[in-house]
Amino acid sequence: MRWKPVGAVLFIAAIPLAGSELLGPVWSVAVVIVGIGAGWLLIPGFWRSSFLGAIGGVISGLLVLGPGLRVAMRVVAMVDAVRSPEFTIEGTMFIIVGIGVVMGGIFGVFGNVLRIGFNIPSRAAGLVPALLVMMMIGLDSELRDEIIELGAGPWLNIPMFGAVAVGYGAVWTRAMVRLERGRLAKKTRHETAEGATMRFSNPRGNET
Repeated sequence: MRWKPVGAVLFIAAIPLAGSELLGPVWSVAVVIVGIGAGWLLIPGFWRSSFLGAIGGVISGLLVLGPGLRVAMRVVAMVDAVRSPEFTIEGTMFIIVGIGVVMGGIFGVFGNVLRIGFNIPSRAAGLVPALLVMMMIGLDSELRDEIIELGAGPWLNIPMFGAVAVGYGAVWTRAMVRLERGRLAKKTRHETAEGATMRFSNPRGNET
């Protein structure tokens, strides 16, 4: 369907635009509604794709993104001569839950909608959420300053955070493949059972 890329772009662009300070509350809500409506109308299976993408994003965010970012931030602090590294339960839970689970789920939705909208192959699909993670890090002023100024500097920090993003994308891709296979297998079993029921109730194929 030729309108799928348009629906994907409108949906993805609506969320950060609404979250920015460029629009007021009313226009922000309107932009979100337009973006979701465009995705729903122009992308076949939009809600299913969003739901599966969120599940895959939460799984990979909980396993890779949250813990990986936490460890990377601590490595930066340990290498830096000024800051003293310290693990806190509150900080760890915020990064794992707030960034890993919540942002991981959101990036998972975005990644799967873009994958469906642009027909991105499964092998390359993981690059989409990985790039979104790097964009999040680059747009966050505190994280960006840590990467550039603290620790061993950008020559170590950028590959380290990039590895976390790539790992998140890889696990997300694996989760999406398993979820899609499970959905297709369930659909096949349902169709087989339905066909068997029809044959049992009408063995000669007579019209009713």
